[in-house]
Amino acid sequence: MKISLDWISDFVDLSGIGPEVIADRLTLSTAEVEGFEKLHRAVEGVVIGEVLSVEPLSGNLRAATVDCGTRRYATVCGAPNVRAGMKAALAPPGATLAGGVRIEVSEVGGRRSEGVLCSAKELGMSHWHEVLLECPASIANGTPLADLIPPDDVLIEIDNKSLTHRPDLWGHYGMARELAAVFGRELRPLPAADLARYDHLPAFPVTVEDFENCPCYGCLEFSVAPGLPSPLVMQRRLHALGQRTFNLLVDVTNYVMLELAQPTHAFDGDLVRAIRVGPWSRLSETRSGLGETGPRGPLDREGTFTTLDGQERKMLPDDLLIWNQEEPVALAGIMGGLHSEVRPGTRRLLLESANFKASRIRRTSVRLDLRTESAQRFEKSQPPANVKTGIARILRLIQEAGANPEVTSRFSVAGDLKDRPRPLVMSRGLLQAMAGKEIGESPVSAGRLGE
Repeated sequence: MKISLDWISDFVDLSGIGPEVIADRLTLSTAEVEGFEKLHRAVEGVVIGEVLSVEPLSGNLRAATVDCGTRRYATVCGAPNVRAGMKAALAPPGATLAGGVRIEVSEVGGRRSEGVLCSAKELGMSHWHEVLLECPASIANGTPLADLIPPDDVLIEIDNKSLTHRPDLWGHYGMARELAAVFGRELRPLPAADLARYDHLPAFPVTVEDFENCPCYGCLEFSVAPGLPSPLVMQRRLHALGQRTFNLLVDVTNYVMLELAQPTHAFDGDLVRAIRVGPWSRLSETRSGLGETGPRGPLDREGTFTTLDGQERKMLPDDLLIWNQEEPVALAGIMGGLHSEVRPGTRRLLLESANFKASRIRRTSVRLDLRTESAQRFEKSQPPANVKTGIARILRLIQEAGANPEVTSRFSVAGDLKDRPRPLVMSRGLLQAMAGKEIGESPVSAGRLGE
């Protein structure tokens, strides 16, 4: 697992501490660090531009006019997502991109090309090169990209096996908490939306039929403008950790998973109107008994479910799924379904955040050879309280991105979040031994032990 020190800096100030020291102290105190790498991005000299017009040329080439504030550039681009009105990163003549490629005025497809509209790969952000890096519309034309994406980051790689007992460390906030403790630095709070503001709204219908394998399931419904690009801070961090970016509504769930270690999933809200959580056998038997058929034929005890990657997965009776009433829409804790995914035009979302039994997720994931980032975290036994925190954090990030979501349901939950304080009784001697310091006679709360 890799962690970004750029990301960590949001929550704890580690200035003055080199990556070598961080790696050594983590290895001695917490988990084995396998190494670290310095990431350099080719953003110097690159500016934000607005594509004013696009003209088709031969093949997949298009001639584009790009407004970069102080001047306009004519360029030729082959990216499939280039379109009039979008904001993108343009490398003008004289800029140097990843791999040492220096941009010069040239002729492409019989047209003069005065710069390059850039993909993430050309900027040294990741290996994704299929599309342009799309930028939020709120960024002013001509803004230097280096003002938005720092040229350098450090990625620390930690051995996964040494973290199996620490589910909190599978996210950047948990790792920041650990580093704050190791180095005696202050931990900043995780910004989150106040979900209590929406308690007056109707609940979304949620039923859990197997609390042993799904102790807690929460969701929130809201509407938002479709297809918005993610803030560049989100895109740069996802790319740094090997994640491809798509749009705000997809990226934000991946971002919070890597930040909080709480996987979430967004459904197209127009396709999912009531949630049921239960095993394949119970609901498929109900439908089979009625003589009903599924999308691909009669539902039997060992049917198939098509996941987001387009693959048909063979289901066994005790596999846990998320259902839209009687239709399966997600393989619980592992991957969403193909037919309820968020699409470019999706406006209404149902955001799910759940807690699943670790052994159930592990068995299904291993059997299907579907080792997703989500499954790896759920099989470490995430705390149920993160169900609510994950949704609150996602809503806050969407609000900060300027998307102005319209929330249409309260935070709806089935099961126990286990977020209430629980008393713990210990002898003073044991407490002093564990704390490594003298504890006085007066009552002391757990939150004061570090004072």
